[in-house]
This record gives sequence, C-alpha cells and structure tokens, in this order.
Amino acid sequence: MTKRDDILLTDDEELQFLGGDFLVGVSDQQHIQHILKAKKGQYYQSPLIGLGIVDFTNGDLDRDLIRQQIRTQLKSDNYLPTEVFITEDFEIFIDADVLVI
Repeated sequence: MTKRDDILLTDDEELQFLGGDFLVGVSDQQHIQHILKAKKGQYYQSPLIGLGIVDFTNGDLDRDLIRQQIRTQLKSDNYLPTEVFITEDFEIFIDADVLVI
C-alpha cells in the first residue's frame, strides 16, 4: 500500500519542526481531514475538491449522501476509500489507500 509523505501539522494546524526543520512524515490522514473540512473553491489548483463537512452537520444528516460525497472527494484526490463509516454521534471513520498512477 502506497503512502504519501508531506510536511506534518499539529492538531491546531501549526507546522511541526524537528531539529530546526519541517517535520515530514506519512500524511494521508492529514490530507483526508483537510479534504473533509475544506469547501469547494478553497484549493486554487483543484477548485472542485472539498466537502465542507461543517455544512452537513448544520442540517439534516443523510449519512448515505455524506458517505457518497466523501468517497467522491477522496477519489478526486487519488484515494481509494475501502470503508467509510459514520456513527450516530457523527464520528467519521475512513479506511483509504492511495491509488498508484
């Protein structure tokens, strides 16, 4: 299974440093969280990427629609979601692989 490496951020979206340099590591979970939080148009190079999950939490929750939208968004960023589970408390669990191109 292929993993993506990138600059890592803290839970507060601050840069992480190690020895005076950016901390780089497996960043798939971080990428997926950013896709879920971002709204369409926030990524200049990919304006259609972004789910805007906050908008879903403020209205009626159609879990099937949200699952479908999550799968679509992840596929657009070359992830292959194998499992998307949403609990009654609206916790989202995702298992996804990176597609090798």
